Amino acid sequence: MSEPLQSTQMPADAAGDLAVSRKRSRPRRLGCWLLTAIWFLMLLTPCGLFYLAANGEIRLEHGQIPEPHAHPRLLISLISESADRGLRLESSTITAADSELSICVETSVSFLLWESSGGNQNVKFCDCYARADQDSAWILAATSGAACANAG
Repeated sequence: MSEPLQSTQMPADAAGDLAVSRKRSRPRRLGCWLLTAIWFLMLLTPCGLFYLAANGEIRLEHGQIPEPHAHPRLLISLISESADRGLRLESSTITAADSELSICVETSVSFLLWESSGGNQNVKFCDCYARADQDSAWILAATSGAACANAG
């Protein structure tokens, strides 16, 4: 008694449902990967805080700008003075590079203080540099206590 072979074809309804579930599963997979990445970032947060506590700052620098130490791409540092306690957040962007011979860097400094002596201490300033030719060193041409006027 042999049983007849069963067909491997699906009914039309089942094939349509499978196609719809495959279309829905791609966004679900992407969402799962995104949530997993966010979860791992949350798990790594204590590592960043331990690094900040041990070194006093987290610094990312620009590559090819004048005085990269004075104009970090991102700087997070601890403030622990007698009157002020908290975090200092500093970032800088290149706002104007007219040619290879002049450049302006806008730096923004913000404070997240949980103990403060008062007053708004957040500031933006602009440093413009120039040089005679591409082989010369950068020279500070102008400093402004506000955002760069020729931002672009």
